[in-house]
Amino acid sequence: MSSWYQHAWWVDYALPAAVSAAIAWVGLAREFAGKGRLLGSWASAALMLFVLALMGAVAAGAVVLLPHAAQIPPVLAGAATGATALPRRRQDETAQPYVKFMTLGIALVRERLVQRVHLDACTWSDRFLDGIETSTQLRVFVHDLKLYLLERHPLTADTKTINAIYADVEKAIDAALDVQTRIDEACRDGDLTWQRDPTADELIARRQAFGTALAQCGHLLHFAYAHGRRSEMEELRALRAKSMSNDAFHSPALPPQRRWYDRWLARGRPTGRL
Repeated sequence: MSSWYQHAWWVDYALPAAVSAAIAWVGLAREFAGKGRLLGSWASAALMLFVLALMGAVAAGAVVLLPHAAQIPPVLAGAATGATALPRRRQDETAQPYVKFMTLGIALVRERLVQRVHLDACTWSDRFLDGIETSTQLRVFVHDLKLYLLERHPLTADTKTINAIYADVEKAIDAALDVQTRIDEACRDGDLTWQRDPTADELIARRQAFGTALAQCGHLLHFAYAHGRRSEMEELRALRAKSMSNDAFHSPALPPQRRWYDRWLARGRPTGRL
């Protein structure tokens, strides 16, 4: 019975695979920090689990296939293969050929995971901007979003990135407004009492200019998505709703508050009717 425990399958295979997957998860979390969300969609979550499963399979296979691994504890073999998922600045040219062979499939899946995480961020940004139809609304939203991000990311590097992206968005919005102004003036043609409809080319130019501004704003939203948390979604939605409401442009006067005895005082006042 004791011999079975010493050579149990979970000690030789399951435990190294679990250790490898755990270390690989830490490596992926570090690699994608500030780049996107590993669980941003079902597709990215499936790819991430596939990478972890491959790392676990490599750890178990290393125990079986490598002859010299018999003298190494299985847990250490799992830790060594899992560490290959840690981000590196440069590829180690002295790596053994069998290590490159084992990680070839994993590298391909990780590349697909990087693309999927980036696509998730772009899709989220595009969907979030649905409903913003004018350059004025976009300008109000981008300004509030910039202040929101600067307050939550006070680091110097993040501040420079936010301000640089915001400057590009402002230029794109100004260009869109210039196109809109030129089209409006051309449609009026100096006559304030009559206005023609925009031509097809003018509609395309206006659409392209506004689309460019939306794309630049998407870069700022991409930063909020990659560096933010899911709990901040309600605050971002509130900023978007504010930019689309009339309160974003002017503060309407509050209606006078009626007191309970005002109606009795009004009875003694002349109504002004003849």
